[in-house]
Amino acid sequence: MTRLDKTDLVSIDDLTLPEIERVFTLADEFAEALARGTSLALANGLIMATLFYEPSTRTRLSFESAMHRLGGAVISSADMRASSAVKGESLADTVRIVSAYADLIVLRHPQDGAARVAAEYAPCPVLNAGDGSREHPTQTLCDLFVLRRKKKKLKGLTVALCGDLKFGRTVHSLIYALARFGANIVAVPTSGMDVPAYVLERLAAERNYSFSTVTMDELKSLAGGLDALYLTPSAPHQMALFTGDLALHKAPAGEAPASLDAFYVTRLQKERMAGKEIKPGDYVRFDARALKTQRTHEAVVMHPLPRTDELAYELDTDPRAVYFEQAAVGVPVRMALVAWLIEQKRDQRTDAKPAGQSIRFKAEPYPRCANSNCITRFEGPHLRPRFKLARNMDRQVLPLRCEYCERELNVEFVGHARSHRYYKYDENLYGYVRQWIEEPSLAVFETVKQAEEHGYEPYRRGPQREVMNSDEIALAVESLADQIAADVSDLTNVYLIGVVSHGAVLATRVRDVLEKKSGTRAPCAAVDVYRSQEAIQELDGGAPFGVEGRTIVIVDDVINSGWTVQRAMTMIWQYGRPAAVRLAVLIDRGHRAVPIRPNYVGKNIPTSASERVQVRLAPSGRNGKPKAPDRAMIYSMVEPVKTAEQVK
Repeated sequence: MTRLDKTDLVSIDDLTLPEIERVFTLADEFAEALARGTSLALANGLIMATLFYEPSTRTRLSFESAMHRLGGAVISSADMRASSAVKGESLADTVRIVSAYADLIVLRHPQDGAARVAAEYAPCPVLNAGDGSREHPTQTLCDLFVLRRKKKKLKGLTVALCGDLKFGRTVHSLIYALARFGANIVAVPTSGMDVPAYVLERLAAERNYSFSTVTMDELKSLAGGLDALYLTPSAPHQMALFTGDLALHKAPAGEAPASLDAFYVTRLQKERMAGKEIKPGDYVRFDARALKTQRTHEAVVMHPLPRTDELAYELDTDPRAVYFEQAAVGVPVRMALVAWLIEQKRDQRTDAKPAGQSIRFKAEPYPRCANSNCITRFEGPHLRPRFKLARNMDRQVLPLRCEYCERELNVEFVGHARSHRYYKYDENLYGYVRQWIEEPSLAVFETVKQAEEHGYEPYRRGPQREVMNSDEIALAVESLADQIAADVSDLTNVYLIGVVSHGAVLATRVRDVLEKKSGTRAPCAAVDVYRSQEAIQELDGGAPFGVEGRTIVIVDDVINSGWTVQRAMTMIWQYGRPAAVRLAVLIDRGHRAVPIRPNYVGKNIPTSASERVQVRLAPSGRNGKPKAPDRAMIYSMVEPVKTAEQVK
């Protein structure tokens, strides 16, 4: 028997939907084989090691039973508190050593992201049996298998998730999976136990999926149970959502009432609450009353078990209660998972998870994950924290996502490793930060003190000067308008699109000058390159935004790294294919570091790795605030040794 190919299951997203379906097909076959009493030898010669750093009954025994029933063998440490882990052995070393004794490892661990570490260091496959409060993908396979068996499908189902949605790792994996299968989610958390922000952000960023939440009080206050649940169409991939925007009693009477297909109830994860207490009566108590309404009488009741007092024993004899079946299918589903691993050939697999660029930090200090339960805080110096850029609408901080536990770290201060300058982050630096990531030369700091202790100086000590006043900028705007008029033969076909925010202001000012000179008023829009939905907004109202066959002029107020323009063009292309695209940028007169002429209009994307010119344009009459004078500044961002005299 040859060793298994390295195929880990750390997240439910590590499996493609066809692979999950394949596991289900195998599970059906094994369930029938078990019912017939058929002996199997598929895993003959293979050894599974079960490393459980936390208590477990169902997961551990079902994995071990599955391996035995496939003809394989199991080795295990009876109690990890009696293993070398107590002596301080790292998880990385443990899994490397155990890999010499076994062909695959099943790991449960109390720290978030531990399964990711094990998968990176173990040369054999690692199956995540639950890591901290992050994920429990094999339980989700059991949950989906039972749900599909009861409802004959997964797409379009509506599942209410109730209880502790913050620390319940089974819930997190289930949310990711339901979103991918096109099911609808209604979150009903106990107060303070909401779905974590990092889960919602991952759904939004990778799946363009969101769902609404109703409070437990709203649920309890409804006489007759859940009669006020209404569904409403939302995101294109979702067939329906619970609407949290309307008060329940105000839901439109003409809409079709909702029907729930399943309740997924979870216990309170007291072991992860670090002393926080939930008042008696605040936590969900689920009993037969919830199933008596017209809209819920077809719903099944699910629970990953064990239960405490949130699930009434009176439900046990109700055929809609399927939680014991969820536990029972743990054996055939995990048999199927092992069988699927045996089938795998590494070069035949496709990556199910959207790829993202890891940020390499070469210079100390290395950023530390903000999650106090992240495995990177426990594993030792060999495990260097690793991050990716995350999506965050707060543009005053740089959002990083830990690759191990997925929690976000919001960075206020960034630096350039070669220039040893640091900056207070704002959205204008985003393009530069992306460039520094690619180099790589990005440094991040928790505080100014930390930056200066590592020899970094604030960028404002470098050369900067005001190069244009408001009169000169007005002339530059007129120059841009003249160049556009000379460059485009048909001004009635021009569409000006400014990059938010100053680029959009500049676009309207250029448009006004063009109208004054030619009598043609071009439509104007704003593109927000940091957003993914409704990112292009008409500035004049009127007809829906459309660029098909038109001459597009992208307007910006700053020479950037090129990322902004490329991103803007990608977003514009989603609305149609223009006949031509030009770029108009207002820069200072005679600035020598930028390889283009001042007040540029052209079709090439300019870049400047050394300096930038920031043109500050003040919209007039907004919110009653006095109009600040326009001005243009040169900031030496990467080469601070250049003096003001050198850029004259």
